[in-house]
Parts: sequence; C-alpha cells; structure tokens
Amino acid sequence: MCDIPGLLRRLEADDLARLREIGTEKPLDPRMIAAIDAAAGGPGEGRGYYVVSGSLYPVEARDYHLREDVAEAVFAAEGTSVGATS
Repeated sequence: MCDIPGLLRRLEADDLARLREIGTEKPLDPRMIAAIDAAAGGPGEGRGYYVVSGSLYPVEARDYHLREDVAEAVFAAEGTSVGATS
C-alpha cells in the first residue's frame, strides 16, 4: 500500500516544487522518478506512485506520470488545483 503523505514528507523541497512545476500533463523525467524512488525507500520502490501512460513497449519510450491520487495530494499540499503548471 502506498503511503502518499509519507512520500510527500520524504521528498526534498526542490523535488516537490519540480513535481508541481511539471504538473500532470507532462511525463516524469528520470530525475523525478529517482527522487520518488528514493523517498519511497530506494531504487524502484516508487513504482506504486507513478504509472506508465501509453504503450509499455519499447521500454525506452515509456512515459511515466504520477498516479491521479498522488498528483491530487501533491497539489493539495500546495493549495493549487491538479494540473496546474507554472
């Protein structure tokens, strides 16, 4: 089970700000995936917080996005609406 409040507490402030900047429409970049994994406990541990959007293959072309409930929590913590970008 995902601990969304715990993940948000463990993310570095600049990583949380970057997630808010990315919004929900843009895919997560490798740096953000690594930050989520680290906050979730280590490499690959953040997979429950983000999902693949689109095709699964080829692996190199996968786009990862925050799960909807995770995105809602990210933006609720800031007091903005989901999907807001700067």
